[in-house]
Order: sequence, then C-alpha cells, then structure tokens
Amino acid sequence: MFTTGSKLLIGSAAAAWVFAAVYGIAQDGTLGAIGLVSTAVALSLLAGLNLFVRDSNISAMEPSAFDSAAAAQATARPSLWPLLVGLGATTMTLGLVTNRTFFTLGLIAVIAGALEWLVQGWSERASGEPNFNSDARNVMVDPLELPVAGAVGAAVVVYAFSRVMLGLPTATATVAAFSVAGVLVIVVASLVSAKRGISRATMTGAFSIVVLALVAGGAVAGLNGEREIEPHHTTGDLAEQNTCTADETEADKDASQSVAAKSNVAAEITFANDDLAVDVPGFDGNFDELTIVRSNSSNVIFHNQSAAPARLVIDLHPAVDDNGGPLGPERVCTALVEEGGAQLLTIVINRPSIAVAEGFAFYVPGSNAELTVVVP
Repeated sequence: MFTTGSKLLIGSAAAAWVFAAVYGIAQDGTLGAIGLVSTAVALSLLAGLNLFVRDSNISAMEPSAFDSAAAAQATARPSLWPLLVGLGATTMTLGLVTNRTFFTLGLIAVIAGALEWLVQGWSERASGEPNFNSDARNVMVDPLELPVAGAVGAAVVVYAFSRVMLGLPTATATVAAFSVAGVLVIVVASLVSAKRGISRATMTGAFSIVVLALVAGGAVAGLNGEREIEPHHTTGDLAEQNTCTADETEADKDASQSVAAKSNVAAEITFANDDLAVDVPGFDGNFDELTIVRSNSSNVIFHNQSAAPARLVIDLHPAVDDNGGPLGPERVCTALVEEGGAQLLTIVINRPSIAVAEGFAFYVPGSNAELTVVVP
C-alpha cells in the first residue's frame, strides 16, 4: 500500500517523464528536454526514497518508537528572532537611502537573528527532553553570545549617548539635559526599590522602554547631524596666521601662567625692564645669547617680570621645498603671559645660524627686547 507522500511523488515523477517525452518529440528541443528529464529523475529518486522510509511513519508493531517520532515532539516555541531579522531588513533598506552605518547595523542584525533562529530551531528538536535541548543550545551559543551581546549592547548605548550629546544645540543644553536625565534615573530607581515584589517582566519592560528611547534619540540626533563646534585656537594657530603680537587673542584665554618642575630645560628666559635675560642651567650668571643644539627639541621657560602681559616669539626661517613652501613652521610663540607668570616653549631649529642671513633671535612683540640664538 502506497503512503500519501509516495503517491504524490510517484505521480509527479510520472507526469515529468511524460512531459519530457512530449516536449522532446513535439518541440525537437534539447535544452527544455534536458531540464524536464532532470526534474523527472529527481522526482523519481525522491519517490523511491519515500517508498523506502514509508513517509517516516512508525509501524503499529513498534509502539516503543512512538515517543521519539517527529510527530510526537512539541512544536517550536514562539521566538523573537524573526522580529530581529525583520527589523534588520528594514534598517538595511533605510540605510540604502540614508546612511551606510544603518545598512551595516541592519546587516549585522539580520545575520545575528538568522543564526540565533537557526540554533533555536535545531536545539528544540534535538531530543524529546526540554531540559536537554536547553542545555544543548546554551553549550553551543553562550560562549559567543554573552560577550558579543554585552559588547554590542554597551557600544549601542555609548554611541547613542554620544549622538544625543553632540546633537544638542549647545554644551549648556547638553549638561542640563543629562542632569535632568540623571535626576529622573535616581527618582525612578528609588521608587522601584521602595516597592517590594516587582516582577521580572515589569523590570524587563521598563528597561526595554528606556533603551528603546535612548536608541531612538540617538538615531534621530545622528540623522540631524552634530552641532557646529568652533575649533579652539592654539599658539600654533597664532604662529601660522602671523598673529604672534602683543594683543590678546582667543588662544590666550585661560592660558596657564605657571610651569611645573621640568627636567632637561635648555634655558630660562626672563623679560624685565624691556630686556631679555637668559639663565642656562649649570652655568652661573646671565648671558647675552643662547646656544641651542640643531635639530633637537629644546625646552625654554619664559618668565614675564614686566608690568604688562607679554609673549615670547622666535622666527625659525625654515628651508623651503621646490614650490617655495616652508618645510616646517615659520615661527613659534607662547601664549600671552601675565605679570609674574611663566610659560614653556618647545622649539626645534633645523638650520644652522650661518644658513640664515637674518639669524635666529627670541623677541617680545611690542618691545625692543631681543635675545640672539646661536645654532651650530
């Protein structure tokens, strides 16, 4: 007696052989006949295999096999992994028209969801014992799932935080917003801790809402773009823009007016009475000129003992390339030093003094103070 599956496959195989013969005779075609013959052969093999296993039915004479039959196994539990796959596919589609980052995240979600779905489906059919199936799944995926999930979760939270922080209009708004968020977290946590016996489902739902709100806020802020942040000017910018003058600039605002104990200081230069004096460690007295080793980094401490703010400047006269452009900074300078203050200046001079017609010298803009620098 033929089983239901065998009847279906035998009938399909017979029809395929008939169609192959009719097509080959009527159309006199080779490609179509080969396709139909291949289909007929495949269906015939499946029909023969199904006849041999009899639709995997268990004989009534083997009642001991009833419990292990596939039909006797519990159906797979509902899973959220298909939802992750669908969410990932939607994110990939969104990323195709917005941002490559969203496409990459969607692709990762699709792969992760598909793999987890596959493992869950396999483990729940591994045996007739639910506990064994659960252990089998955990042994396979826990060593990879737990660290990866933790790292991904932390990265998503941190990235969403950064997008929200950079998306707010000002730094003050960022501080205010996150201060309010911190107060809300403390208040909600206090209310939750005061109530005893809160279910795990309630806690999971509350944290899920918070995470979704954070991720949604990060996505919106990321799409809107970062706020415009003005660059902070430095003394290097002053030198490049040729604004190492006696006037106060943005780079001088809140500049340090003291120098901690330093080792390997080439010299300490003091500006007082419209004059520059240099003190070289290891030598007694002041000098009228300063010798600096060529192509080495030299640290100089500038002390301002005058009655007005001052800055120390030195023109480096760098070599030029084939196009006439400088092969290094043209000058370096300190920030504006208040009366009684000090600043550290690091310089590197790559040319000897004899190669520069003007020579090297420290000077203070707005005064006649100058200190000759000798580079062997």
